[in-house]
Formats: sequence, structure tokens, C-alpha cells
Amino acid sequence: MILATWNVNGLRSVATKGFQAWFDSYRPDVIALQEIKAHEEDVTPLLESWSSEYDTQLFSAQKKGYSGTALLIKKNISQKVLTINRGLNEEIFDSEGRLIWIEFENIILINGYFPNGQRDHSRVDYKLDFSRKVLKLAQSLHIKTKKEIIICGDVNTAHREIDLANPKSNSKTTGFLPNERVFIDELLEANFIDVFRHFNQNIPNQYTWWTYRGDCRERNIGWRLDYFFISKNLLNKVKKIEHQSHVLGSDHCPIILEIKI
Repeated sequence: MILATWNVNGLRSVATKGFQAWFDSYRPDVIALQEIKAHEEDVTPLLESWSSEYDTQLFSAQKKGYSGTALLIKKNISQKVLTINRGLNEEIFDSEGRLIWIEFENIILINGYFPNGQRDHSRVDYKLDFSRKVLKLAQSLHIKTKKEIIICGDVNTAHREIDLANPKSNSKTTGFLPNERVFIDELLEANFIDVFRHFNQNIPNQYTWWTYRGDCRERNIGWRLDYFFISKNLLNKVKKIEHQSHVLGSDHCPIILEIKI
């Protein structure tokens, strides 16, 4: 199974940029999107253009042009989906469309758009509350269903100094605050594997987000904010993990995970 995660920074915007060429080239089995910034009525022609091959599930924010997540599921795969679930059953998070997840016969795939803590740190507590509730959900689903879990999406945090270009100057910047980084420690301590870093232990300059300012992408001054985390028992089934930093269209790049399910 080929899975992809991509913060598209606006589905309508990316559709007119690099998305279609990437889509035509790779056609993953499941595509997890974050920050879609659209309601279904805003992108009906786009969804219809995919409908012969993919089922599309949106979880839009109440606020127009903001946040939101989506899953594109290949038709032959969608027949194997047991349930499609949206949110954490908490209005404070679900009003922003931040979590959509699907259950298959033997795995559960959770797609999350984790909040940004904001420059003044005003949403750091909100972000951490959401993050820990996603972890709690993943753990409870694993216990309840006995199924392996995959968590993917824009976590909005660089875990270690190797995961951003300028760690020292960003030590007090949201996305690299100690209490934000601790959450990723908690994920790993809960027997989840950061797939990319597991297979690329000490390789620097591996990023998934670059600010639009100052030619940062061209100079590869970025942050690794986007992840696949998998249950430990899935590790021996991973065939490939790849940051597709060459793919344009958003300030984030897609990540491809090929895994034997």
C-alpha cells in the first residue's frame, strides 16, 4: 500500500499548481491532506475530476478558508474501509476540522492537522491538548481493536535540532519549543516509530516545510514538520519512506510511505 501525506496550504490553490502533475505521477492508494481551506461546495469540480478513481472524504473547518483535512481513497481500497471517522468529539477542536481517520481490517490510519502555537505562543496549550488527545485516541483504538495504528500529517513541530536549519535562533519559536518537542518524545515512548528518522538517523537537511520568505526553499532553509508515525509492529513492513521535496505547489512537500499491509 502506498500512502501519502501533504499539507497543501489550500486545496484550490495547490490544484492549480503542482498537485495534478504529482497526482498523475504517483496516484497513492490513500492521500492524507491537511490545511485544505475548503468546503465541499468550493471544490466540487475538483472532487468530480477524481471521482472515477478516488473516494474523497473532507472534514472542513466551520470557518471559511481555514484549516481542514481530507482523505482521498482509491476505489479498490475504499471497498475495504470499515469506518470513516471525523474529529475527537470535542467542538473546540472539531470546529477546525483537524482530524479524520479510517479503519481498515487490520490497520487504522489517522490524518491530523496539528495546530500552530502562534508567534505569541497563545495557542501552544491548545496545540498540546489536541496533540495528547490524538495520542490518547490512537492508544485507545489500538487497545480496543487490536489493530496497528498509523498517524500522519502536519504535526507543526520539529523534534530535534537536526530537524530544522536554524535550531539555536528558533529555540523560543513555536514549533521548536521544549514542551512541544516533548510531545513527540511521548509518541515515541508510546511505541510509535518516526518512520523517516528511523531510516535516516543522522542525515541533516531533511525538511518538509519552507517559509515563502527569502528564497528559503531554494536554499533549503526549512523545518521537518510532517510525519508518518507507525505502531512498532509495523516497522518490518515498511518498504520505503520519502520526502518529495522536489514537488512544488505548497510551502510543504508530500511524504510517501510504502508499506506492506
